[in-house]
Order: sequence, then structure tokens, then C-alpha cells
Amino acid sequence: MKMKKVVSMLLVGAMTLSLAACSGGKSSGSSDDKSSSNGGSDKKSYHVIYLTPSTASQFWTYVGIGIENAMKDIEESEGITVDYEVVGPAEESQTEDYVTTFEQCIGKQPDAIVTATLAIDATVPKAQEATNAGIVLNFVNCGIGTGDDGANEDYYNEFYYCSNDTIGEMAAEAFKDAMDAKGVTSGVLGMNTNVENEALNHRIDGFRKKIAEIAPDLELTDTYYNGNDVETAQKNAENIISTYGDKLIGMYSGNNITGDGVCNAVADSNVGDKFINVAVDSDDIEIQALKNGVLDAIIVQDAYAQGYKCMENALRTLIDGKNPESKKQVNCPPVVITKDNMDDSDMQDLLDPTRLQK
Repeated sequence: MKMKKVVSMLLVGAMTLSLAACSGGKSSGSSDDKSSSNGGSDKKSYHVIYLTPSTASQFWTYVGIGIENAMKDIEESEGITVDYEVVGPAEESQTEDYVTTFEQCIGKQPDAIVTATLAIDATVPKAQEATNAGIVLNFVNCGIGTGDDGANEDYYNEFYYCSNDTIGEMAAEAFKDAMDAKGVTSGVLGMNTNVENEALNHRIDGFRKKIAEIAPDLELTDTYYNGNDVETAQKNAENIISTYGDKLIGMYSGNNITGDGVCNAVADSNVGDKFINVAVDSDDIEIQALKNGVLDAIIVQDAYAQGYKCMENALRTLIDGKNPESKKQVNCPPVVITKDNMDDSDMQDLLDPTRLQK
């Protein structure tokens, strides 16, 4: 009888260990827990994935520099290590590949994912899946809402963005300033952007609303979408130039890829020195166009700061066991850069965050 009782106890013990293994071995006192009893983390190493919408885009590379610098700073200050990887499609237009890659990221069960999406509807269920799996999910610049609306905030940890309404309004004001400087009062304004997207459309809508208020004599074209392709953006701009001829007084581009194509078209055409050209975000082509006078102003987001804050928040959430921000959405305002201020040191950092790379 005693022998049977011993065997029975051993079997119960084995079953208990087996159940613990099936649950990942994360009992309340386990050193593998993400959070310790004081609300923070006992872990010294974290796996974080940056899922970018485009590995080829300079803008998302600039965001990535901020992400990596934040990671290095916190590794040093907190004595942790971060297993960091960058994944994503080559081009922003490859949204199906982005969603597939998101699913693969979730399957890796990282501690955190920092990302941006140009496919809101398809990303929402993936965001929900990641959050339900206990992954700290932070969005940067482009999230699963416009930012201002707080949409789907239960499906992510934090969102650092630049208000697209503000971008559009500031672009309109910069366009009007250029009109005043060149003595232009009326005419046709060509409208161009990359993709039709709930959030990015606010850059167009904000521009249209503000320019109608401050320059009511302008006629705006329909919005020409280019699928985030430079060649298509250039062809669209050439089409607008040939269609409206002397009536065309300028162009507005809602992102840097569009701006590249428009700048190429403007540089190759004979539109005259009174032509006004305003774009959003910066890259090498736009910076050169600003220097050459082909572009009058760029509305520049602080891509570096958005990336830095996004990663900093993700790691602090993991280390401290809670989100340090009081609001789920944090707006990082843009600035207007022109030929007059582009050589200032702080403007140079915004135009080319590679200067800040560690």
C-alpha cells in the first residue's frame, strides 16, 4: 500500500510538471514572466521586429534610424540586449505582402512589433491578433486609424504620428506664401498623391479645405493617384501640365514618392519661374529640387523622432510592465522647410536623419 501511495504521488507530480510545460512553464513565480511582481520585467533580452511598409523608401529608413538609436540608448541605459530584425516588402504598394509578413511576425511571437501600415482594413485583424497574443504593438506614422480619431485603439499599445490634417493645412499655407512671393493670385492647381487611403486622404482634404479659405480664386484638379510609383507620378504630372497649359500655376504632392515624380516633370518642362511646387516628406530628389528652385517648400515630418519614440515606448512598456504614455495617440507636428531655412542645422537633421545615425 505504501509503495502504491508513493507511485501515485510521483504520477501526480509528473502530471503537474507536464501541465506546466504545456503552458510554457510561466507560472506566477517563473523567471520567464514578462512582468515581475513589482510590475516590471525580469528579462534582460527582448525580441523586437520593425515591420516596415517599404524597405526601399528613404522615409521609412529615416524612421528606422530613430528606432535603432532608441534601441541602442535603452540597451546601454538599462543593461539589456535587443534581438532586433527588420522585415517588410520592398515597396509601399505591396500591401498584400505587408499583411502576409505581419502574420509571419506574429508567428515568431516576439516581445514587440513596431510598424506602420498603408492597408488599414487588412491590418486591423492582424493588430488584434498580435495584441491578443500578448505582443506589444506600436504603430508609427501610419496606424489603423487617422490618429486624430482614436480608431481601433484597443488593438495596439501606442501610436506616434503626424496629423495628416495638419500636414495638408500647412502645405496650403506654404503654397499661399509662395503665391504671394511670386505675385500669383489665380489659376489651376494640380493635386497629386500616392494611394487612396483613409488616413492619407486627410493630407489632400486638409489642403483643399485650407487653400479654399486662403486662396479662393484657385481651381483645383481632381486628385491624381499614382500607386506610390515615381514614374506614374511623373506621367500624371506631365498629363496635368499638358492638359492645363498656361492656366496651371502649381502642384501639390501628398508624399515624397509623388513629389519625386512631380519634381522630375516640372524640371523637364517649361512651366516658368512663377510655377509653385509644394510637397510632403523629404528624400534626395526633393532636397535637390529645393536647392535648385524646382520645389518651393517641403512639409517635413520628424520621421526620426517618431521612430525613436515608438521604439522607446515599446521597450519601456516591456521593461516597466506598463505603457508610460497617458494617451494612446501622440501627435508629432511637422515643419515647413524652404530654400531659405534648409541649411539650418536642425532643418538638416529633419531632411536627412542619417546625420543622427549611431
